Amino acid sequence: MKRFGLIGAALGVAGLAYVFWPGKNSSPAPADPPVSQRAPTPAAVTIEPAELFRRAFWQRPGTGDKILHAERREWTDADGLKRWQWFLVVEPSPELVKYLREDNAFGLVPGSAGSLSPEPPSWFVFKPDDFSIFRSPHSGMRLMFSKTENLLYATDSGQGFTKGAPEPAKKAAPPSASGRLPTTPPPVSKP
Repeated sequence: MKRFGLIGAALGVAGLAYVFWPGKNSSPAPADPPVSQRAPTPAAVTIEPAELFRRAFWQRPGTGDKILHAERREWTDADGLKRWQWFLVVEPSPELVKYLREDNAFGLVPGSAGSLSPEPPSWFVFKPDDFSIFRSPHSGMRLMFSKTENLLYATDSGQGFTKGAPEPAKKAAPPSASGRLPTTPPPVSKP
């Protein structure tokens, strides 16, 4: 019996030495991130191209605008809209290019692609060096115009609605007639 105990202990020590040996250079396969670190699934995904275009650029698509891809994601909670983001790929008309670049309807400045959404749609892929990139200094809006093709990639994201101030406390109602004092004068006695 002691022999089996010694053999088991020896195998245990050998297994631990194998696992923790300092010269071992095999690396474990990368594990999936814990569920808590994954981006939450959006509550709503909209792919209505014309409506998304209208909400993104504050105008309806023109006859020369060809929407190739469109997606809007929204995350909600019990209080309402918590976070949103949208992605568009468009073959823009000359009028749309003028509106976005020359008229600069959104006050964009030249910039880099910066930190785009960590999980863009699979079709929202481009090489930043092949594009003129404009960004909003005050929000997440990015417009990427292709230098070689008539192609526009656009994206924006933001937080939901901020809760308003709480309702002011109601003013106290004036005292009612049934207070401590009577509402009529006291009786006058007659001599």
